Amino acid sequence: MHSNTTAPTDRTTEVANRTKRVFSGSVWGILAKTLDALAKFVTIPMLVGFYGKADYGLIALAFSLNAYLRLMDLGFNVGAVRYFSMWTANSEWDKIGAVSRSSMVFYGVIGLANAAIFLIMSAYGQQFFNLTDAQVPLYRQIMYILSFSTVLNWVSGVAIQLLSAKDELGYVNRVTVISSLLNFVVALLAIQLQWTLITYFVYYTLSTLVPIPFYVRRLGVFPMPRKSLLAPRWHGRAFKEILHYSLAIFVMGLFQLTANNLRPLLLGKFASGTEVLTDYRVIQTIAMLIVAFGGVFMQVLLPSASKAYAEGNQARIERMVFEATKYISVFLGFMVFVLILNADDILLLYMGEGYGHLSLWLSLWLLTVLLSMHNTPVASLVLSTGRTRFLVYSSAIACIVSLPITVIFASTLQVGAAVVGYLVYMVLQIGFFYVYYIPKVLHLDGGRLFARAFLPAAVGGGLALLISRYAGGLLALPHGYGTVIANTAIFAVVYGLYLLVFVVKPADIRQLKKTLMGKGTGNA
Repeated sequence: MHSNTTAPTDRTTEVANRTKRVFSGSVWGILAKTLDALAKFVTIPMLVGFYGKADYGLIALAFSLNAYLRLMDLGFNVGAVRYFSMWTANSEWDKIGAVSRSSMVFYGVIGLANAAIFLIMSAYGQQFFNLTDAQVPLYRQIMYILSFSTVLNWVSGVAIQLLSAKDELGYVNRVTVISSLLNFVVALLAIQLQWTLITYFVYYTLSTLVPIPFYVRRLGVFPMPRKSLLAPRWHGRAFKEILHYSLAIFVMGLFQLTANNLRPLLLGKFASGTEVLTDYRVIQTIAMLIVAFGGVFMQVLLPSASKAYAEGNQARIERMVFEATKYISVFLGFMVFVLILNADDILLLYMGEGYGHLSLWLSLWLLTVLLSMHNTPVASLVLSTGRTRFLVYSSAIACIVSLPITVIFASTLQVGAAVVGYLVYMVLQIGFFYVYYIPKVLHLDGGRLFARAFLPAAVGGGLALLISRYAGGLLALPHGYGTVIANTAIFAVVYGLYLLVFVVKPADIRQLKKTLMGKGTGNA
């Protein structure tokens, strides 16, 4: 009798603890991304004003190049987190050690190859992009700095993968907060001390490397020496198990990264000068706040989704996907529609006069991000199944269809060409998920998921936006911070009332509190 009752209790406790770890990781991840976004929000206008729109465009170009070369990961990051999570659940520490040490070799080689690419590109800047003669020396020095830092950034990914599998994302994101604060301080010092563009970029790059020692120290949570996790040593047989799965993710990621990160590079080539890259960077910084939140949810859901899929509990999988989609849509819906409501004033306060024309493209980008990010729980579960071949096909089709749009319209729409291209890419991608993966792979009701988990939050956000805009017009508030605060307050009240009536019931709130605060059995 005793053994029959203990096991379910232990299992329930484990599920509740896992849910709280996911929640903690999400909260700290959101905080880290919010601080990072706020730091960029405050510093980019100052840096553009200090260094000039054209020269700051070089930094935006460097960020885009660095992001695009992340495709050299070959999808191994997703594969490693998936397998490390499963092996952690089964206490297969020897296998974890063998693969993590092989990963150090793998990422070390990729880092060196990445550094070589930056060095090669430093010699051919004018052939690749519309650079003036005066910008070429700055561009080359930026490439040299990136080539130096890239190896350390690549190998640090192993520690993050291990900590993710051990449900230590709360810690990882707390450390990220430190890096975001340092980025902010570096920007302020650059302006206060009148650093050159290169001096600023050197210190910015160093601030991004600060978290690495903290990650390594935290690996003490594993019941094995850090040397057994990080000392480079190749174990081909163990590594091959992950590599086969990861290569499919790589091919998919190749098209995703190409569609996302090649767009600003195409603007740099086909639009009129590097100034358009500053416009892109301005609206990207705002829109990427929402993307970053979606990335946090993906980061914390993937380990849990992998474990849930391994357990084969279809009822729990359905509940997890539906609830996660609903709450993510509610949260991101609030963020997106508040930003759209205040787009004109935010751009005015953010960058000053001359950027108001970007509000349309910012709003369209934000709506596209909301559409794509509501799919995060489904995407996490699909990745955990290992059935990724169709994702490769869908990513390839969406990429091939959407990229020419940026090229064709770059000269006329400027930054808008990249936004429209991104919209086409995401509509195609989400369509593939609802047509194939949700019904045929996950065996879930896509219509119910869209209509009852995503659409209520999106419709409520749209209605609250219209009511808030009308009410704000009646109040005739002056432009500036007062308008932003008043609009946001009105929106929050209207949206909150709508949610309480139509979306989130009191029973849902009580159940969520019980699960997260440990006051009941809960369900994950």
